[in-house]
Amino acid sequence: MQGTTRPNVTNADGKLSFAHQTLLIGGSNFSRKSAALHHLASKCDGLVFVGKLAFQVMKALGLPVPAFCVEQNAVGEALKLIKLAESRKIPMYYPDDFWCLSDSSTKPLEIVRSDEIVSGWTPVDLGPSSLKRISSLISGCKKILWVGSSDSGLLKRNTVGASELARCLKEQEKVAAIASVVWEFLKGRTLPGVAALDKAYPHDIKWNTIFSDPTRPLVVDIGSGNGLFLFEMARRWKDSNFLGLEIYEKLVTRCLDYVLQRNLKNVHFISANATSTFRSIVSSYPGDLVLVAIQCPNPDFNKEEHRWRMVQRILVEAIIDLLVTSGKVFLQSDVEAVAIRMKEQFILYGKGEVSVDGGDGTEWIDENPLGVRSDWERHVIGRGAPMYRTILIKA
Repeated sequence: MQGTTRPNVTNADGKLSFAHQTLLIGGSNFSRKSAALHHLASKCDGLVFVGKLAFQVMKALGLPVPAFCVEQNAVGEALKLIKLAESRKIPMYYPDDFWCLSDSSTKPLEIVRSDEIVSGWTPVDLGPSSLKRISSLISGCKKILWVGSSDSGLLKRNTVGASELARCLKEQEKVAAIASVVWEFLKGRTLPGVAALDKAYPHDIKWNTIFSDPTRPLVVDIGSGNGLFLFEMARRWKDSNFLGLEIYEKLVTRCLDYVLQRNLKNVHFISANATSTFRSIVSSYPGDLVLVAIQCPNPDFNKEEHRWRMVQRILVEAIIDLLVTSGKVFLQSDVEAVAIRMKEQFILYGKGEVSVDGGDGTEWIDENPLGVRSDWERHVIGRGAPMYRTILIKA
């Protein structure tokens, strides 16, 4: 490995040692894959970056990388992954050299060290030193997880280095290429088979060790985030129990630390993909499920079509099945199309048991009926933007 900033573990002869399970990561969209990569990196014994993801790591380490090779918001996530590797003392490798193409089409491809890429040259393929080093590294591994393309994607034609690496990997019997369906699962996507298992085998939760009285009415906040909404709800309504379901484990850990510090007995948080696990988690609760809140799902997504994916048929049916008669569902979003879609999903898949509470169902609620605003809701209101709210009731 070049440079002194890279986390690394060396063997007796000073060479990199990837002795056990190595994760070879390619492809692009670093920020979208960050959570899954962190999970995999916490289990593997070494990381090898190729393809476009290598550029994000190089940029995070301060190496020269053409601006168009750097993905938005990816450098910060790459730094987190680097720190994880450092904390676990596992080796981490990115290419030593590249075949680079000059902006002047008259010049031939040249081999350039990864720390010497200058303006006017674009890295388009793995260099010979990189290919040799990676081949040597993986030959000494017991298991290799291969995720994503090794191609930089910057040339229209196939690249020799990437193709040679792919050939080398395919010759290794110990390589496990992570299929797209597994990758989608690692990114938190709901898969039918996993959902079926969640439904068939409920979570074993000791509710009496979580809440002081597990027979009290239960309120569930799906996508509880930093927990501020539930903490305030729990403070105001001490005769109810509150459960936050959040897919990001770090947020759940922080919330649980706060619960422990304050010795709170009517609020709890679970790290889970609520879309597929809601039924298996909540079905064993001994009391009544009286309210479910879904507020501004995924507010950081730039595309509206991604922002209602959490509210799918499997989740709607689970909520309606478990909700007590006259129980309610509170939906709100700062994007009207999202709020409309969520409401439509509940009406469509609510088995004829759910309707809008009050009015003709066409108008939005002006004020938050719960009296407690979520963190994102406060942000939206603070900038003068509207919220689109509705409450559904089970007949």
